[in-house]
Amino acid sequence: MPDKIVARDLALSYPNAASDSGHAVLKGFDLSVRDGEFLSLLGPSGCGKSTFLNILAGLVPQSSGDIRVDGEPVSAARHKLGVVFQGYALFPWRTVRKNVETGLEIRRVSRAQRRAEAEHYLRLVGLLDFADHYPHQLSGGMRQRVAIARALAYGPEVLLMDEPFGALDAQTRESLQQELLGIWEKSAKTVVFVTHSIDEAIFLSDRVAVMGRGPGRVKEIIDVDLPRPRDASLRHCAAFIALRQRAWESLSTELAHAHSHSYAPPVRTARDSIAEIYAGEPHA
Repeated sequence: MPDKIVARDLALSYPNAASDSGHAVLKGFDLSVRDGEFLSLLGPSGCGKSTFLNILAGLVPQSSGDIRVDGEPVSAARHKLGVVFQGYALFPWRTVRKNVETGLEIRRVSRAQRRAEAEHYLRLVGLLDFADHYPHQLSGGMRQRVAIARALAYGPEVLLMDEPFGALDAQTRESLQQELLGIWEKSAKTVVFVTHSIDEAIFLSDRVAVMGRGPGRVKEIIDVDLPRPRDASLRHCAAFIALRQRAWESLSTELAHAHSHSYAPPVRTARDSIAEIYAGEPHA
C-alpha cells in the first residue's frame, strides 16, 4: 500500500522561561501511515501523541520538519482529515442530527443533502432513532458515536482519533472498539488512533507505533499480524498475549521518565478545534 501520511524529522518546541531553546515536545519524529491502514500511536501521558495529532490536523504548526498527506502539506490537505476528540466536542444547543451536519453546513452543502448524509451516518452508528435528541440526553458512549458520525459525514479520507474512548467505562469502551472496527472495515479509511491502552492499540490496529519519552519520537513499530474481522475472543489468544507483552516491554522503559519529561501545551477547547477544522482556517 502507498503511504497516505509521511512525517519526517518533525519537531515542536514551546517557549519556556527556563530554557532559551524552549521545551521540546517532539524531536526527530518520523512516521509513515499507509493508505487504508489502522495505525495506533501508543505511549504514556506527556509523550507527544496528541501533539502529533494536532500537527497532523493542522491545529498546531510544527517548529521544523515536514508532514504531508498524499504528498501535500497539511495546510492543503485539511479537507481530507476528520477528527474525533476524547471530549466529544458536541454543541449542546444543537440536536444530534444538527451536530452531525456541522461540517457539511460550514461547507454550504444543501439542506437536503446534509440531512441525508447525517441520517446515513447516524444509521451507521446505530443512533438514527436519537436524531432529534440533544447531547445532554445521551450517555457518554452515545455522544462519542455522534462525534464519530459527524467526523465521517464530513467525508474525510483520514480519520484522526485522540483517545476517543478514554473517558468511558470498560464495557462501553470495548463495545465501541468493536463498532469502530465494523465502521472502518466498511469505509476503508485511513485511521490514526491515539491511546495509552496496550490492549486497545493491539485489538484495533494493523500496526502500533510505540512512542518514546520526551522529546516525543517513534521508538518502535509493532506489526499486528492478527486476522480480521476481530472479536472479543481475540484478546485471549496466544498471539494477542505475545503482542501485548512485546508492547509492554517497549513501553515500560518510558514510563518511569514520562512524568518528569511531560509538558502541558497551550490549552485549546475541543469545540474550538472542531470549528477550525471544518472552516479550513490555518492555525494562527
